Amino acid sequence: MDYNSVSKKEVEGINLETLLIYAKKVVERWWIVAVSAILLAAVGLSVALVRYVPTYSSQIMFIASNRQTSMIVSGQSSSDLSASVTLATSYQYVFTTTELATKVAQNCGYKDITAAQIKSFVSVQTVEDTAIVYLTVTTTNADLSYSVAKTYESLYEDAITAAFPSTTLTVIDPPLMPESPNANRTTVLYTLAGFAAGLVLSVLGIVCAVMLKDTVKSSDEVQERLGLKVIGRVNRVTHKGKNKKGEKSSILITDRKSGFAFIETFKLIRTKIDHISARKNMKAFVVTSTMENEGKTTTAVNIALALAKNGKEVLLIDGDLRKPAVAKSLGINAGDDTGIIGIVEGQKSLADSIKYSEKYNLYLLLNGRAMSDPSELLSTPQAEEIIDRAKQEFDYVIIDTAPSGVIADASILAGFSDGIIMVIRQDVAPLRRIQRAMDNLNNSGTEIVGCIYNDASSGTHMARAYDKHYGYGYGYGHGHTNGE
Repeated sequence: MDYNSVSKKEVEGINLETLLIYAKKVVERWWIVAVSAILLAAVGLSVALVRYVPTYSSQIMFIASNRQTSMIVSGQSSSDLSASVTLATSYQYVFTTTELATKVAQNCGYKDITAAQIKSFVSVQTVEDTAIVYLTVTTTNADLSYSVAKTYESLYEDAITAAFPSTTLTVIDPPLMPESPNANRTTVLYTLAGFAAGLVLSVLGIVCAVMLKDTVKSSDEVQERLGLKVIGRVNRVTHKGKNKKGEKSSILITDRKSGFAFIETFKLIRTKIDHISARKNMKAFVVTSTMENEGKTTTAVNIALALAKNGKEVLLIDGDLRKPAVAKSLGINAGDDTGIIGIVEGQKSLADSIKYSEKYNLYLLLNGRAMSDPSELLSTPQAEEIIDRAKQEFDYVIIDTAPSGVIADASILAGFSDGIIMVIRQDVAPLRRIQRAMDNLNNSGTEIVGCIYNDASSGTHMARAYDKHYGYGYGYGHGHTNGE
């Protein structure tokens, strides 16, 4: 059975954990970023090619001198050269005066050319720390560019002399007829701009999608937005162990490969549950989540294991009759076990149905077959009696249930239990759906004692300390056989 939903998000404040989530989502969707960048780069290139108009340039090179006669640069004193550099900058403005531009327009051989157009054709540059001046004429017509440049060559001297009587500007490289169009630099510019726009827009799109998803993105938000107490923060684990069938194995505190931090986290959770149990006289706890794949089965199993390791007699019940996964999590064959179903239907007694695992020092009520609609069966007095009798015989009863976001199974079992532990996986279930699941559970009359915040990004709080000292990257939920 699938448990899916869609929700939208309010914009919330951003902290380091949230930024890590955004970064993770961008990395996970790298192909979207890459495809967007390539597509917009192609669009940029196409625009550049469509808009491209060939241009032609004809250029004159001058050398400036503060003397009235032309001089060889090597013969100038340092003061002469310094003055020439200053003059070269001033010459830029002389070439674009209206008076000189009008004379060039009248003498270039093109009747319809105006002084304003001449000014737009011309650019003047100086070479830094030299007396070299370049005048470049650029138009869409090679002959026009050459004609205007030649006209400047013949008319510039009077304008320069009138502006600077004691200076000389000498042509050292006359203009030539352009043989080919100028290089089209806009193709590179537009392509790079499109590529950059694709990167930025795709990243922003992914971030916005994550924000609109309205999920819980930090352990602080559990308290602030849901009003739940966090009794455990389980960080992401990189655990690549496989079972005999070659499937990814569950992450258990009995396996050293799970990492020191993961094991210690469940010891802390065990301590808090002990305190809750002693203070409120609670023995039976339902472990549930809002959606699939939030790690509720792995959490239930490890809570039971942690309590059993502390010398308690613990019964772990697989109450998710739609998708039983406790046996698979522990690597136990439950093919012939009927669990709650068999007891309610009168096939077996509770005593006959409970298994004891010496390996885990744990009592188990497993189910080897799925049931499509177990709500009516769970609602019977016989199901309630199972929990009541288990509370009398064991120190703790831990019940793994179906997700509580869309079906009533968890609420029914919660009504027979003493407390509810919610598993909320980072950035999975929409906030509104979590709230709806909590409402369903509250209707059972049983208290939600707290939340296990699961699969949290390391990088803050306790996670940083463990990473630093023990070198573990940890958390669970993805790609592991943990039931949900």
